[in-house]
Amino acid sequence: MTMQVHPNYARLVDLARESHEQGRTPAEITPEDVALARLYSYAFRGHTIGAFHATRLAIDEIEMCDPLTEAHRKRAVELLIDLANRTMDAVEPDFRALISTFHHYATNIPRVIESLSEGVETCKLDSMRKVRDRFTELMEEIANGNGIHTTLDTYAPEQASFIVPNLGITIVPLVYGDYHSWNLAYLDGPRSDVPFHLHQDGVEIHLGYGPLHGNTVLGECYAEVDEGYAMPIPPKLRHGYVNDSTMPHHVPFIFGSLTRGGWGVFLDVEAQPIELDQLEKVPVYSRPMNQTVYLEREIEKAAGKFPSVRYPIIPASTTDGDGIGGLELSVARVNEYGLNLRPDRFCIVSVVRGQGVVEMAGVERAVGAHEHFSVPSGIPAFLRQAGDEPMVTLDAVIKKASRPTWRRNRL
Repeated sequence: MTMQVHPNYARLVDLARESHEQGRTPAEITPEDVALARLYSYAFRGHTIGAFHATRLAIDEIEMCDPLTEAHRKRAVELLIDLANRTMDAVEPDFRALISTFHHYATNIPRVIESLSEGVETCKLDSMRKVRDRFTELMEEIANGNGIHTTLDTYAPEQASFIVPNLGITIVPLVYGDYHSWNLAYLDGPRSDVPFHLHQDGVEIHLGYGPLHGNTVLGECYAEVDEGYAMPIPPKLRHGYVNDSTMPHHVPFIFGSLTRGGWGVFLDVEAQPIELDQLEKVPVYSRPMNQTVYLEREIEKAAGKFPSVRYPIIPASTTDGDGIGGLELSVARVNEYGLNLRPDRFCIVSVVRGQGVVEMAGVERAVGAHEHFSVPSGIPAFLRQAGDEPMVTLDAVIKKASRPTWRRNRL
């Protein structure tokens, strides 16, 4: 069984192979090839706690019928672990992105499919066939695209999510960058709570979209919310959400760390159980809530602007400290004349309203509400509105702030 791939992807595979055959020469590799290889590589990186992790768990549960099938399963597990470990390596902004990082993904992903296929043939296991077919489908979503890959925050895809051990909630990875990620806490339980926890070396922004009614917790305080909000969360500070309604409340969130390579590596999670009535109730707009904003008000405000414009609504200073870095959340109004993004660091974009087109690395893709994509550092991106509805995006970067404020806010 082989993957279906886009001509752009097939061309990069051929370039990488030819480079290796000629002693890894970069002679025939153009800047456009490098940009596309980076886009594909970052898309695969998103499956670190997605398909690479979930597929390994799925085949671990399958009982093999003979030693040969067990050998194929073991080989697939080793490859999946290797693919997940590749996430710790940098996606370099030069030819190495193609002949090293991309080549590694493009070589080992088919090997996983081959090992699973061999297991299917020797044991005739429908369970392994199902795992193989789903893994192939997930990889094809990237490889059969033109290079710009988007993800949705509306559901938890099968065989592509992660259960946080200390909290028991399902995490869907959306975009994984150099030091930060955009994820979805998919809360399908009866109360849809986010259990209270903290991160020693990571910072977060929780995003709540209406309709909702509940209490968001930060430190020793909580605030009642009945409309969309964005809450910046420094390290070492308890946080979570208590749902006081029957409405499901899935929580997109941004996680990062300059000291941990923090794409949402959930080893840095400590459960912090406490009863809500032991905390102090405060207004959303109060110092203890660390510049939490009403998110949907900010989106509506941006949608009302005529020109294309982008500006921060949560500064990096609200979460930066101890060298961990701070998350900066910006909102943008994108009109039909377009908006240029030229980030000097990895940027994650979330379309929250309207329809549009994004152009990068010589290719373009239509995007709409609830879709997320990456803009790697040094790769210019151009966004423009399509249709009559105003296009609005959120985007996040992680960086050191010139004057961190969260420590002062706690005094």
